[in-house]
Amino acid sequence: MNNKMKVRITHSSFAILLALFLLLIVVELFFFNNENKHDILVKKDNIAISQNITATINEQINSMVASLKALSYSLNIQNGANTEGFDVIAKKIIADNDIISELQYAPLGIITDIYPNRIKHTAIGHDLTHIDERKKGVLLSIENRSVGLIGPVKLIQNGKLAFILRLPLFNEKNEFTGFVNAISYLDQFREKLALDNCHYKILGFNPDGQRLTIFNNIENGCEKTTSSFTVKVPSGEWLFVIQNQQKSNQDDSIYLKYLLYFLSFLICIYVYKREKYIKQSQNSILDMNMMLQKASYTDELTHLPNRRLLNEKLDAISTLTSNQTYSIAIFDIDNFKQVNDTYGHDVGDDVLVAFANICLSNLRSTDIIARWGGEEFVLLMENTDSHHGQEICTRILHTLSQHRISSGDTHFSVTSSVGLCEFTTPDFTILCVMKCIDEALYVSKKTGKNKVTLGHLTANK
Repeated sequence: MNNKMKVRITHSSFAILLALFLLLIVVELFFFNNENKHDILVKKDNIAISQNITATINEQINSMVASLKALSYSLNIQNGANTEGFDVIAKKIIADNDIISELQYAPLGIITDIYPNRIKHTAIGHDLTHIDERKKGVLLSIENRSVGLIGPVKLIQNGKLAFILRLPLFNEKNEFTGFVNAISYLDQFREKLALDNCHYKILGFNPDGQRLTIFNNIENGCEKTTSSFTVKVPSGEWLFVIQNQQKSNQDDSIYLKYLLYFLSFLICIYVYKREKYIKQSQNSILDMNMMLQKASYTDELTHLPNRRLLNEKLDAISTLTSNQTYSIAIFDIDNFKQVNDTYGHDVGDDVLVAFANICLSNLRSTDIIARWGGEEFVLLMENTDSHHGQEICTRILHTLSQHRISSGDTHFSVTSSVGLCEFTTPDFTILCVMKCIDEALYVSKKTGKNKVTLGHLTANK
C-alpha cells in the first residue's frame, strides 16, 4: 500500500485554481512596474547615503590625523624635545577641529600630557603597552607604523564611550618614541554623520577585541528592508546597515494586491488543508524523533557518542559470524580529580572537551570514540590489529601531553592512561573484551600512568 496521501482535485476546483493563477499573473504584472521603480529609488537613496557617510567619515578621520601630525611636529616630539607648550598647541588644535574632544601625548606609550587638563586625571601615568584592554591595538599600530583607530571604548578617565585615534612616533633611527592620541566622543562623532532621521546600525572592528556594535536604533520586528555597505577606517572597517524608509506616497491600490493574495491563500488552504495538516504532523514527529535520537546517543558536554551508542555498536559486533579484527582501548585521564579540586569543575570540563577534540583530530573516519563515563573514554577501531591500535593511542597521548590547558594565569597539561586489546569476531564476547581493557588500564595506572598497556585475551570456551 502506498503511504503517500493522494489529493484528488475535482474539475471545478481545478478551474478555480487555474483562474486564480491567471488572475494573480495579471495582478503581478500590473504592480511589477511600480515596484521596480520603487526599488530603483531606494537603491539611489542608499548609494547617496553611503557616499555621503564614507566622505564624512574619511573627512573626519583625515582631519584628526592631520591634527595629530600638526601636534607632533609643533612640539618637535620626534626629537625628544620638552612639551611645555603642549597645552597651548593642543588648545589651538581642538579649537580648529571640533571633532576632537581630547589630545594626549604618551612618550614610549606612557601618558604624560593631556588637554584639556583635569584635576586628578586618571589616565595620566597609564602605560598603553601594558594595559590588557588596549595592548593588542597599540602593538599593532607600532608594528604597522600606521595610524590606529579603536572603539568605541569606555574611557578610563570619565567612563564615556569614545573613539581613540593613535599616531605612533619614531625618531630618525626609526625607533619608537611614543604616541599622540586624539579622542572623539561617540555622540560627537555620530552627530557629524547627519543620520538623525534614519534608522541604522554601525558595526565596528576593535583590534583589542571582536566586532562590536557602535550604534543601533534599527526598529526590530518591522517589515522594512535593510541595505548595508562598508567604510574603510584605520585598522579595519565599519559596516553600516541602513533601514530603508517606506515611501509615504505609495499607491494605495497595493492593498488590493495583498487582498487578492490573501484570498488566494485561503482558497489554497481550503483545497489542501487536510494534506498540509497531515504532512506537517508527520514532519513534526520525524523531527522530534531525530532530535530525541540524537540527544540519546550524544554526550552533552563533549558532543561525542555516548555509552549507549557504543554499547549498541558493540552488541552488533557480538552478533557477527564472519572473522573481523578490532582493537578497542579505554582512556582514563590521569589525576582528573586533582584537576577538579585544584582548578574547579569548569576547567575539568575544558579538559574533557580538549581531550575529545584531540581524539577526533587523530582518528580515522571509521574509528568511534565515545565518552564512557566521567573521565573515561572508549575507542573502537575497526579492521585494526593491536600494533596499529597502539600507534593510534600513543599518538593521542603525545598530542594530549603537548596540549596546554589554561586557567587564569596558570597553564598546565594532562596525561591519560590507556588499556588496549585486540579481538577477532566471533572468537570473543564483548564482556570478555571490556574486562581485558579494564585490567590493562589498571596496569597502566599502577606502573607510572601516561602509557598504553596491551591486554591479552583468552579464547571463549
